[in-house]
Amino acid sequence: MQDPNPNNHSIDAIHKAPVVSIQVGTPKPKNRKRHWLRIFVILTIIAVSIGTTYALTVAHQWSAGSFVGQKSNSFFGNALDLIRGTTGQAPIDGEETGHINILLLGIGGEGHDGPYLSDTIILAQINLDTNEVALTSIPRDYQVKLPKNFGFRKINAAFAEGYNLHKDWNEAGSLATGVVSELSGIKVNYFAVVDFSGFEQAINQIGGLDVVVDRTFTDYQYPDNKDGYLPPQAFTQGSAHMDGQTALIFARSRHAAGPEGSDFSRSQRQQKIITAFREKVQQLNLVADSGQIASLLHTFASHFHTNLTPGQLLRLTKIAQKTDRAHIVSTSLDPDTGLICSEITEDTKAYVLVPCYSTTTDDIRSFFANAQYIGKLREEKSVVWIATSNPKSNAYRRIEAVLQSSGLTVWPISYNDLEPTDSVIYEINKKPATADYLKTLLTAREVTLPPPNIKIDSTRSDIILILGLDLPERFTKPLPPAPTQTPAPSVTPSPVPTTKPVPIIKQVNN
Repeated sequence: MQDPNPNNHSIDAIHKAPVVSIQVGTPKPKNRKRHWLRIFVILTIIAVSIGTTYALTVAHQWSAGSFVGQKSNSFFGNALDLIRGTTGQAPIDGEETGHINILLLGIGGEGHDGPYLSDTIILAQINLDTNEVALTSIPRDYQVKLPKNFGFRKINAAFAEGYNLHKDWNEAGSLATGVVSELSGIKVNYFAVVDFSGFEQAINQIGGLDVVVDRTFTDYQYPDNKDGYLPPQAFTQGSAHMDGQTALIFARSRHAAGPEGSDFSRSQRQQKIITAFREKVQQLNLVADSGQIASLLHTFASHFHTNLTPGQLLRLTKIAQKTDRAHIVSTSLDPDTGLICSEITEDTKAYVLVPCYSTTTDDIRSFFANAQYIGKLREEKSVVWIATSNPKSNAYRRIEAVLQSSGLTVWPISYNDLEPTDSVIYEINKKPATADYLKTLLTAREVTLPPPNIKIDSTRSDIILILGLDLPERFTKPLPPAPTQTPAPSVTPSPVPTTKPVPIIKQVNN
């Protein structure tokens, strides 16, 4: 790659803002489809589908301990709520804005060390306008400040401390959703929690699950709940049939070497188990087996809790009943994003994850707000060349760090022409999710002609980004003072490519 010649051309003088065509008329009604059938949603719908007094009685027995924070848990109250759900009269907070957010939690439960600590923390964001779902995993070691004078703790303690206050499931969920709302900048109104025992029993009752293992891995440190470890737990690439215990180990494993030891891979495995459970329930046609349904509901009666009402769960499935699996994306707020770094606390010497030195609150919240984009970016694997006159500036380094945290490969190239007022992007290879993300993040405009004096190479770059003079404030405001202690390592800047950079990925020319 050769640096551009300084011919003093202005990108603003060459490219004008694109013309937007607006279609006038009656819009087609939106087909709001559903995303995934979480285990507890499936069970509720099965019970309702039977349409018998027997099923309602079982559902009521289940709901008495599972649906918390409700004004009424009477038999007739739950039956009426279910009817309202079938007719669309059980509204869910967020429907009016097109976004429903639910915090999904997994806990050990009774008999486990730290029974109410959250082992799994996933924020599910359902976009009703685009029929898409983003599942963002939050590492349990991430350090946050808890309310009610609990001080700084790992985020997995939020649900536990809330429960221990008054032994109340709703209070536990409220504290956890409040902490995640503060972290993500997204209002989370609902939670659902299931413990390990209920998880295992439900899978065993339907005869186990068929799951595809993406990579071979072995976990030598899987706990045995007796202050020790189980024998090495190995999983071989390919199809596997798993009972409840094996499926739980597969979903929880976090000490494997290589990629499978990351929180991102762990969240992907958890989604595989949930999807496999849904498909097995559909395959067995449990709607016609009231005995099996009763057994499953009985299992979940003391192992599952949510502040959604039965009717709202049913309404949730009616809103988006046929969402394609391709519209579900998963991502994880883990150290690979470059946003959070590991640290050892001074007082307890505990391992925690905290924002890296250069990471701001806005950066973390942007990650959650753009979770759907980021999931798609990881699939596109785009290479972005950033044209800038000063690759050492704070603004450039912060933009580079954010793009890297979103899964993009970034290379700076020198740019000596007049800088445009607004940032500009040019797609070499079609990468729609990456282009939309850059336009949203940097208020950039897209041009259709190649930028002057930049050699275009479709085998080494997908998008050219020329940084403008007017950048969003989050990238230009001063960084906070450096900490007195040795800071956690920040994001490593991408190296400046040589004249002929080594190709990062194999490109497809469109």
